[in-house]
Amino acid sequence: MAEKAVSTLKELAMSFLALVIAIIFTIIAFAIANWAMSAFQITGDLPKAAAIIAVAIILGPTIAAFATKKYF
Repeated sequence: MAEKAVSTLKELAMSFLALVIAIIFTIIAFAIANWAMSAFQITGDLPKAAAIIAVAIILGPTIAAFATKKYF
């Protein structure tokens, strides 16, 4: 029984670590998108919203993969 508890605890710790990594990737991706909007002088609400949606479309599956540990 103790073996199962340790295994469950390891899985929980791994999921938490994966979620933290995914959040870090999200922050980096949004920073790059923000930099690109500044570098290419993208102005206006609609283009900025489109860029953020594009980043979110890429990040959604990435976060899901890390949170569910499908990257192994």
